Amino acid sequence: MRPDGRKSDWLIDFWGTMKLSNRKLPLLDTLVPVATLVIAITTAASPAAGQGNAAGADVYKAKCATCHGQDGSGNTPVGKSLQVADLRSAAVQSKSDAELIQSVTEGKGNMPGFKGNITDDEIHAVVTFIRTFAGKGDSAPKKK
Repeated sequence: MRPDGRKSDWLIDFWGTMKLSNRKLPLLDTLVPVATLVIAITTAASPAAGQGNAAGADVYKAKCATCHGQDGSGNTPVGKSLQVADLRSAAVQSKSDAELIQSVTEGKGNMPGFKGNITDDEIHAVVTFIRTFAGKGDSAPKKK
């Protein structure tokens, strides 16, 4: 009800509320430009991360996908025959970067080492890319 006792009109109430809520707050005038600046600096400061991931994806596709598959599952004919590791698995993802770099560099099990075949930067990039498989694994055992 309105102060004069008449029933209130919802449109008038809504419009009055909107007029009140459209007042500019000094905090927002400062906060929005600062937030925009922080996002711009963060994005500009880390283009290598995006490039590293793209480089890692390219190296992975060229050197790893034949055995480990596009999704890292190892569910390829070659991967199945060699019983390669599922790169999405907790067992692989829980390894440190140093351990994964060593496996890629020196080889492990049926996997050959890539030292001298790809650069150290490419090895680091592919390890970064392998991290993108985390949490994408299937909990069901791999079919052989």
